[in-house]
Amino acid sequence: MIIYIIMKTHPVSMSSSKPCKKPSLELRRALKGALAMARDRGYVMSGDNPLLTPPPRDCKTFFRSFPAHFDVTDRLGQQVTRFEFWKKPLKQLPGREGEVVAQRVRRAARRTGVSLTRLRLVLLVPHYTHQQERREQRALKGLGAHLEVFTHQFFSRANELPASPPCELLADRMLVERYQDVYGHVGDLPKVNADNFWCRYLGAAYGDILLSSGGQGGMRSMQLVVPSRRACDDHCGEAERRVTQWRDARTSLNGYLEAIRENPHYY
Repeated sequence: MIIYIIMKTHPVSMSSSKPCKKPSLELRRALKGALAMARDRGYVMSGDNPLLTPPPRDCKTFFRSFPAHFDVTDRLGQQVTRFEFWKKPLKQLPGREGEVVAQRVRRAARRTGVSLTRLRLVLLVPHYTHQQERREQRALKGLGAHLEVFTHQFFSRANELPASPPCELLADRMLVERYQDVYGHVGDLPKVNADNFWCRYLGAAYGDILLSSGGQGGMRSMQLVVPSRRACDDHCGEAERRVTQWRDARTSLNGYLEAIRENPHYY
């Protein structure tokens, strides 16, 4: 009788354990692309904050539940960036329309122990529209947090990138000012659209500068990131404000040089 019970319960216990599904090729590529993006943006993969979720070592375990996420920090540890993966489109994520990401940002800030203004959410979804992204941006505007939305397919190319990207983001404003002193205003630099793949990959915003890697003869070129010509990419007038800042800086510099030219004793 005891043997009979064991034989009956054994297959039941085996059937109750569900095997973990293997993540799709699309998600694996997205994960590799996100790790490459974090590396090329100069993020620190592990910090002193024990509340941060480190990048995964096992892809299968990482995608066992959704949303799957990992956290990185900038070099100074002042900003936390969360890479969050979903299998659903942006419009199907839980939450009220226009406030979906705001809820996720608040939750991430509580779990990582940082303020909302120090949090950047990189959301990876199968599909979204610029209109949906703009609604979420408006909801985040009052919180002071930042949002970037990418599709899984975006990283199909990112996953096949060379070990080192052909350009880097010139984030040091001291170098920008030194360039202006020697070569003139940055507004005279060659322009690159904010929709450019490398601008999005490196996180370059309007008014930032891309510095190319050493080309023929070791020469490096610089490009000024300008707003997209598509109105749907202009989030809350940020493009106009950034361009106005550069235009005002150029006007101020020209006025300063003209004053020196007309009056040698200007100092």
